[in-house]
Amino acid sequence: MGGAMAYIHNEGYNVINWSRHGIMIGPYVGSLRAGDPFTFQFVMPMSDGEKFSFSVWANVVRVDGHGLAARYVDLNDRVSNMIGKMLDMLMAPQ
Repeated sequence: MGGAMAYIHNEGYNVINWSRHGIMIGPYVGSLRAGDPFTFQFVMPMSDGEKFSFSVWANVVRVDGHGLAARYVDLNDRVSNMIGKMLDMLMAPQ
């Protein structure tokens, strides 16, 4: 997903997919299990050399052979708006 990474406890994981509501990373080999709360930092390099990033609390939805899926928890309005604008920009026709 454009080189995006999620950092959990300073360990980097590839972002498979992300949305306004959650994230899928993988492969995941850590100790988190379904229902566990955790924080992570999302970092995606941009074409202009800048980085789009945010930190958020999430709850693990599942961990399986595809990776770890999580839903954001208590996302503040500023971060929610940033995510929405970035996704809209990425989905716009080129």
